[in-house]
Amino acid sequence: IGIGVDLVRVEGDIGRMNTFFKYYLEIWVLLSIVSAYMLWHLGTSGFLRPKIGLCSGAWVVALAVLIGSSLIYTALGSRARVADRFTDGPSTLDGTAYMAEAQHQEQEQLLVLKWDQEAIEWVQDNITGSPVILEAHMSQYRWGSRFANYTGLPTVIGWPWHQIQQRTSYSFAINDRAQDVREMYETTDDERALELLRHYRVKYVVVGDLERINYPGGGLGKFETLGVKVFENQGTAIYEARWN
Repeated sequence: IGIGVDLVRVEGDIGRMNTFFKYYLEIWVLLSIVSAYMLWHLGTSGFLRPKIGLCSGAWVVALAVLIGSSLIYTALGSRARVADRFTDGPSTLDGTAYMAEAQHQEQEQLLVLKWDQEAIEWVQDNITGSPVILEAHMSQYRWGSRFANYTGLPTVIGWPWHQIQQRTSYSFAINDRAQDVREMYETTDDERALELLRHYRVKYVVVGDLERINYPGGGLGKFETLGVKVFENQGTAIYEARWN
């Protein structure tokens, strides 16, 4: 009842479906515990014994069908989702392994993710503390904020939607930061770039294929003189600040 009231109260706000999904996860955990107890109870009560009547037998068959049906999505649904989102690869607990072979389209241009993977691993192995890292800002469900996501380092702006949705009165700050990220990459005015980099306390700047696609022009070249290149491969470079 509480869920239904919550969804109805805010009309036209599809974002409120998050409330339903978050309750839904906990409900399934509780339901699984109850179901396990019921199976034990049915077994100890004799309901699942080999010598059962016609009625009990029908219920056992129905129970088996229901349990078997519930496992279909687990196997086929997971495989379909993985096939839809990623290239084929071995099953692993490493959440970054897919990048070694994966390719991504951004503005109809191909991104080979292994270059970012190598750069991310370098950051994980060589950077200590929590310095701010500058990287491309994208809309939801894109490849932006990949260094912040995989290293835990703070970035100037990451996933913006929940802040916009839940703090509408301050959404201008999200837009301001997104514009500042664009200006830091695109401006050819070194002094303006330094002003913004110092303002956000940026320590490292990522210039990869994603940044080249989203911030074309001559602005990216300034980091060669404004910073020290500490990592580079075929697709991604990282610069350390000289401006602090």
